[in-house]
Amino acid sequence: METLSRRPRAPRGLLILFGTVVALPAATLVFLGVRLLQQDRELARQRRAETLQQASDRAVRALDDDLATLQRRLSDPSWRPSQAPPGTAFVLMARDEVRADPPAALAYSPVIPRMKEPPTAPFGELEAAEFKAQDLAKALEVSRSLAGSTDPAVRAGALLRQARILRKMGRSADALAIYDMLAAFSTISINGSPVDLLARRTRCLLLAEMKRTGEHRQEAAALDADLGAGRWQLDRVGYEYVSAQLDQWLGSARRPHADAERLAAAVEWLHQQWTRTPGGELSPNGARSLSVAGALVTVVWGSAGGRMAALVGGQEHCQRAWLTTAQTAAGPAEVSFFTAAGPGPPPTPVAGDTLVTRRSAADTGLPWTLIVTLGSDVDAARFEGRRRMLLAGLAAILVLVAAGSYLVVRSRNREIALARLQSDFIAAVSHEFRTPLTALRQFNELLDEAGDLTPEKRRIYYQAQTRATERLHRLVESLLDFGRMEAGRRPYTLQRVDAGALVRDVIQEFQREIEGRGFDLRCSVEPGEHPVDADAEALARALWNLLDNAVKYSADRREIDVSVGRTSDRVSISVRDRGIGIPSGDEKRIFQKFVRLAAATSRGIKGSGIGLAMVQHIVAAHGGTLRVASVEHEGSTFTIVLPLQEP
Repeated sequence: METLSRRPRAPRGLLILFGTVVALPAATLVFLGVRLLQQDRELARQRRAETLQQASDRAVRALDDDLATLQRRLSDPSWRPSQAPPGTAFVLMARDEVRADPPAALAYSPVIPRMKEPPTAPFGELEAAEFKAQDLAKALEVSRSLAGSTDPAVRAGALLRQARILRKMGRSADALAIYDMLAAFSTISINGSPVDLLARRTRCLLLAEMKRTGEHRQEAAALDADLGAGRWQLDRVGYEYVSAQLDQWLGSARRPHADAERLAAAVEWLHQQWTRTPGGELSPNGARSLSVAGALVTVVWGSAGGRMAALVGGQEHCQRAWLTTAQTAAGPAEVSFFTAAGPGPPPTPVAGDTLVTRRSAADTGLPWTLIVTLGSDVDAARFEGRRRMLLAGLAAILVLVAAGSYLVVRSRNREIALARLQSDFIAAVSHEFRTPLTALRQFNELLDEAGDLTPEKRRIYYQAQTRATERLHRLVESLLDFGRMEAGRRPYTLQRVDAGALVRDVIQEFQREIEGRGFDLRCSVEPGEHPVDADAEALARALWNLLDNAVKYSADRREIDVSVGRTSDRVSISVRDRGIGIPSGDEKRIFQKFVRLAAATSRGIKGSGIGLAMVQHIVAAHGGTLRVASVEHEGSTFTIVLPLQEP
């Protein structure tokens, strides 16, 4: 048969020579290529180190120029605060005055302006009546008289005392009205605290005492908003006292003014450094970075004519302005800032082949310590072409070696597999032929030696010889048909056939084949006709092969069911056994030619390995499909599905 023809072997010596000739030079070239790649990588790293150093120098120069320009501007005696960028404040200092633009940028100030205080003399009679005589009614009358004064300071002092007296008298609602009036006094202070702030704080306390919770929270929220907007210029102590009260009143609902507090702390530091000694401890022009509440704050100053001007910027401005300047100059390197004070920046994690350099404030004169990094992908294009060429050459060599090795191994494995298939097939076919030939020889010997056989005995022997001959004929025809199928020369003559009648005929003939072997073969055909276009001989052979397989693999449960059914457009012929089944995952392999599963070999089940391949070929030639459903140790069901034809 053509399918069993032996393929010519490649000369073993030639294959070994090919492997040797390819492998040794290839190994040498691969070694040299790897060494060249290592040297190229070292050169690239050195170039990147130079690029990193140049990038850090450019960043330092750009920042130094930017800060120098800003310091010259601040040192100009004619300079006055203007609109500051977001997240910053321009500050103009004298020994006893600090002005910021915008005012809301600073939560508090190291120097607060002096405001007019009420005189004490006009309130002697009032305080005597209130505290010494405990005559609240008289004290209230005196306070009302003083509240009509044309002096705003006296009037504010009188109203504040009047509200206090009303609270003592239990007239909280009237006191609230007085505090509302005091909220309009923005230029008067009592003991250094603005009267309007004092009135609003006291109003919040009074609302809390009156348990008017909604109004109390609303008043506290408004007070917090005005405090954050810079309505009052307070010192640190006054600001922290009011903030503590607001924290108590608003709790988690309060929004902290963290940025303004950080800038205020930096301004306070600058003012303290400038005013610590008569001559001052700061250089006339300079810059410094501080860590305030875990965030970076940068102060740049310039002084002239007994005054100090400064720009104070938070971390957001540092990122937006100065870090952008450094990043633009240092490109393609990456720059990050740390404060100049303290033990220095934390260790910077380095990924892969990333290079890092640290430029401290002491080395650069900048207010920050700079960390400049250069990734492994930077400046890689310069070496990429050569690396690609080297890698492509190495890949080609490896592919050649791998392909040669694969061809050698594959050729050898194919020879071994082909030899094994030939051996297994010949053994299986020999056994299949031996069984009917042995039966023929035995019955011939019986007929020759037993001359006194009765006619009935002879008829039985002749029938047995006929069955053996038919089996032998089927084997030969199967092999010949399979060879023609493989070569594409098997013709099919399609005619209108009743699938039900064809199945009954095949089963009737097959029952004679398995007679006496204990099989229960049942057939079920749905009523009606089951017309299909088929080559009756080929379709019968396909069904016979399925029945033969069912017998071989039935094991102890010798029950076989054959059923014929139809749908609107299909006719199905199913053969079901209750045998050993098919292992999961092997359902497709069983249709490959010459393939026999391990279970069949271990149980000594004989077969040529072409039966199911032939069935699939026949069914496909009829325009149908062959399906299998199987559960290991429970049996298998093979179903032939063919197109239904009109009767």
